[in-house]
Amino acid sequence: MNAYEVTYIIDSALTEENVQKTIEKFSDHVSKAGGQVVNVDNWGKRRLAYEIKGKLEGVYVTMRYNAPENVSSELRRIMGIDEEIVRNIIIRVN
Repeated sequence: MNAYEVTYIIDSALTEENVQKTIEKFSDHVSKAGGQVVNVDNWGKRRLAYEIKGKLEGVYVTMRYNAPENVSSELRRIMGIDEEIVRNIIIRVN
């Protein structure tokens, strides 16, 4: 298994409850696919450096996890089609 870190920005228009559900959704995806979530860090609402999809603010979240490569590919795909996610980036740590 490889170590990965994903940072994603959630739409700031969501309620705190929906933000938590979104964070849990992606953590559960990694766990169910055979990976292990190491740490989830919710940075809270921050101003974006530039406007993305008409948004000026977003909720930043960083998640570290260990998983096979195919888990990261699928996570990237589902984040790309999720309308609640403004932007995301996945990097391999090791």
